[in-house]
Amino acid sequence: MTDPSALALDAPGARTAGDRWFFPALAVLISGTGFAGFSFTYFGPILGGTYPPAGAPLHLHGWSFFLWYLLFPLQAVLIGTGRGALHRALGRSSVVLVAVMALTGLLVLSVRVEEALRTGGPEVWLQYGPHILSNLVLFVAFYAAALRMALTARFAAHMRLMVVASAIGLGAGFARLILYLSGFHPLWLPMGTLGCSLFIGLGIVYDALTRRHVHSAYWIGLAALLVVEGSMLPQVNPDGVAWVNEGLGRLGEFLGVVYQPEPTVEF
Repeated sequence: MTDPSALALDAPGARTAGDRWFFPALAVLISGTGFAGFSFTYFGPILGGTYPPAGAPLHLHGWSFFLWYLLFPLQAVLIGTGRGALHRALGRSSVVLVAVMALTGLLVLSVRVEEALRTGGPEVWLQYGPHILSNLVLFVAFYAAALRMALTARFAAHMRLMVVASAIGLGAGFARLILYLSGFHPLWLPMGTLGCSLFIGLGIVYDALTRRHVHSAYWIGLAALLVVEGSMLPQVNPDGVAWVNEGLGRLGEFLGVVYQPEPTVEF
């Protein structure tokens, strides 16, 4: 059943003047956090020529991630300045970026989990492989939902679902930022992925202040992030984590002919 108040946000004139700066600013904050996190472990070493040898799938994943989070704030600016035609054209092209991000991410993850199951390490893949998978699945799911909202002219839902998808997809970058700033924390990865709920929280606060109503897309996204990703933590559900690892390992055996990871690249 459709939420009438959510549809009201898509009515003519429903956008506020503040939307023109809030959504671009939030998009810049999300993307900037991701770039900061990966600058320490990937982009910086790549540009400095110190990154160890790695296969093409890992680099395809890294640079498609970079282009997606470059496109995300640009899209928010374009819609805020009324350049809808260019926004829609770039939005269609984003499907390719998301497909590359997701498929290469699944490839690298499954092969790494299979290698860890076979050799006994690195332990991070056995502990958090299913958690990373849940992050990837949620990102794709909310991105697809956002596209559907755009196709049915429900633009308020589209904007907020894109915020949710991009916030969730930021998990690996946010985790790396926490790792860099804290030196090391045993829960750095789940802290980073679950911490992305802070960006959804900013959207909730903005809706509450400007509209006195929070769009259901935010509540659904926040619940999915906390419940789905939380359930894939070894501290919460060790049996489920082991079961998903077995599935990832079987997939990794099949895909291992495509990607042979270098032993020097652990995470």
